[in-house]
Amino acid sequence: MQTIDVAMVRQLARPVVVMVSRTPGGWVAEVAALGVQRTARSLVALDRRVRELLGTDAVDYQFHTGDAELDRLVMHVRAAREAAQRNQERARRLTGQALRLPSGGSGRDLAWLLGLSHQRIHQLIRSLGPGGCRG
Repeated sequence: MQTIDVAMVRQLARPVVVMVSRTPGGWVAEVAALGVQRTARSLVALDRRVRELLGTDAVDYQFHTGDAELDRLVMHVRAAREAAQRNQERARRLTGQALRLPSGGSGRDLAWLLGLSHQRIHQLIRSLGPGGCRG
C-alpha cells in the first residue's frame, strides 16, 4: 500500500474528486490529485478505504460502472438527492423564520400554511425555546 503525505492530503480541494471504476474483481478508486488508487470487492469497503485515506467525508465520487446509461442515471440521481437535501435545509430555515413571526396565527393555521401537521408545528415551536417563541 502506498504511503501518502498527510500535508498533501490536507491541501486538496474539498470535495475531493475520486474516479471509481468497475473491475473484474470489484472496484477501483483513483484519487488523481494524489496519484493513488484503492481497490475493494464492494463499494461500501471502497468508500471506507477512500475516506480513511483522505481523512474526510467530503468526497465527490464519479462512477464508471461499464454501463453508460447506469453511469448517467447514477449521476442524475445523486445530483437530485443533493439538491433535495439543500432544499430541505432551506425549508427548515424558512419554517423557523415563519414560526418566529408574531403574526402567524394559530398553530393549526400555521400548520396548514406551511404544509405540516399541527403536532409538528407544536414540536418546532417548543424547540425554539423561550427566546425564540412566537408572540
